[in-house]
Amino acid sequence: MVNIRCGSCSALLFRARHGAIANDIEIKCRRCGTINHLRPTEPLPDRQERPSRKNSCGSISRK
Repeated sequence: MVNIRCGSCSALLFRARHGAIANDIEIKCRRCGTINHLRPTEPLPDRQERPSRKNSCGSISRK
């Protein structure tokens, strides 16, 4: 678990597992009122990889 803290006053905002943030988050600190902008640590891929075409429909190729 990773502690996510306010950038201004270091108050604990929340705890999360590494890689749990999938998109941008804005969260307001309840202590000082600062709006914190959080981004995922690993960016989403621009395009997804194609699945391999080896028997992708489940059929068995016979020669």
